[in-house]
Amino acid sequence: MSFPAEFEIADTMLKRARGLMFRSKIEKPLLFILPSESRESSTIHSFFVAFPFDAVFLNSKGIVVDIRENIQPFTLRITPVKPAKYIIELRAGEVRRRKIRIGSKLLRKAYI
Repeated sequence: MSFPAEFEIADTMLKRARGLMFRSKIEKPLLFILPSESRESSTIHSFFVAFPFDAVFLNSKGIVVDIRENIQPFTLRITPVKPAKYIIELRAGEVRRRKIRIGSKLLRKAYI
């Protein structure tokens, strides 16, 4: 299963640092491409994010290793249970609506 959406890509340090901060909504799912696969480098927060969102953590093969739903604004630290190379942040409720599960392969080779 590949993810049927266009992404906004966060592939630089500046884009990853900004993430969803200071936005009013998510236009397209935001795909973070991290420099390495680890738990620490894939830790996120929701400071200055004005709305709840879902986050999907994927390993270097594009397979879902952790899911966090309905992350509330100003949550301090969200660290995946397994190392991740990619993170997809999307509107709250999208994980459930798209039936995304641990073990699903979401990314096509174009992103990996």
